[in-house]
Amino acid sequence: MDFHSDEENQARLDSGPLSRRSLGAIDTHTHYFPAPYRAAIDAAGITHPDGYHAGVPSWSLDAQLAHMENLGIETAVLSISTPGVQLANNDPAKVARDANEEGAQLARDHPGRLGFFASIPMDGVDRAIAEIEHAYERLGAWGVCLMTHTNGVYLGDPSLEPVFEALGRYRARVLVHPTEPAAFPAQVMPGWSRSMYEYFFDTTRTFINLIFSGQLVRNPGVRMIIPHAGSALPALAQRIERNVKRGNAEAGQQRYPSMIESLRSCWFDTAGSVLPHQMASLLALADPTRILWGSDFPYTNAQMGAELCADMRTSDILTEAQRRAILRDNALALFADKLPATAG
Repeated sequence: MDFHSDEENQARLDSGPLSRRSLGAIDTHTHYFPAPYRAAIDAAGITHPDGYHAGVPSWSLDAQLAHMENLGIETAVLSISTPGVQLANNDPAKVARDANEEGAQLARDHPGRLGFFASIPMDGVDRAIAEIEHAYERLGAWGVCLMTHTNGVYLGDPSLEPVFEALGRYRARVLVHPTEPAAFPAQVMPGWSRSMYEYFFDTTRTFINLIFSGQLVRNPGVRMIIPHAGSALPALAQRIERNVKRGNAEAGQQRYPSMIESLRSCWFDTAGSVLPHQMASLLALADPTRILWGSDFPYTNAQMGAELCADMRTSDILTEAQRRAILRDNALALFADKLPATAG
């Protein structure tokens, strides 16, 4: 892993056949803070979400568009990040509705440039389904974004079956975003952001729970996007698969779905620092046509964002065709109903 100066990164963004001027990327993991959501965070007294060292990031539409211009991003699909819509001193349904209305307006105002994943209040099944229906039928949502858990209820919980049935009816694209785990040893690495490593464990936990629950088998229309290059799942998939095989043999039936086949049915984004080490593990597991790119703006700041985007555009551990697919083509296929094939 190499580190580069700002000047070097700007030069790297302009170099090679996939430079920022040659290929318009599609950013599937980027966040927005519309005014009502920022007000809700402030009302909840949150200053450093999940221990994030820099505090709540500043965001504006102008900053978003400037970020896209700098990195050569053709289209960004916006989402609300952690801590999601479950905020103290707020009604989660109202927080979600306000954010979704803002996201829909941004998409209307900037067609082809901005889309959005709708936020869903997961503290009640009826409320969640109502917002899913509103997001798709009234707002034109490009997908939904779910946190890894809500008040300790992870995505494979049986109580959420009706929610996944509703998502399946809309063939929803579901971006899962990690949040602070429901429980973790606070005395380990105090003062460090949970995003450094706890996010990986919580994403891994919720997808193991979701796959073992059988909800993805029962609702095959749901298209799941696993963030951060699969978190720890590529490293653990084979180990878990052996336990699935043992459990099914002991049960005398196919009680548990294949972990590897289930993961290969998902999409993976590459937000964060994934090159070179984490990418190699992901490529060994994932369907290469289901790997997407994400900038993680504004949590990933402009300087680091430029470096990570330049890494993806120039990396020699990926072929040019693989880099093109990750930066653009795979997202065009996944969002074919929202993006023209000639975009970029």
